[in-house]
Amino acid sequence: MSDKFEELESRIARTIELVKTTRQEKAEAEKELAASRKQIGTLERELEQLRQDREVVKNKVESLLEMLAELTEETLV
Repeated sequence: MSDKFEELESRIARTIELVKTTRQEKAEAEKELAASRKQIGTLERELEQLRQDREVVKNKVESLLEMLAELTEETLV
């Protein structure tokens, strides 16, 4: 009978340790998830800024090309 109680006590102790470990791993995973979400937000903002910058550059290049085209037309006339 004593052996069965010792075995039960041992299993309960292992189960408690497993639960503790699982909770710690869950907390770590949640921290990593929060950090990843923050990084995604930062990257999304950077991407949007790059898209805006690209649009500005594109518009400037188009404007310069139009100016060059006008200059070329004036030279030909």
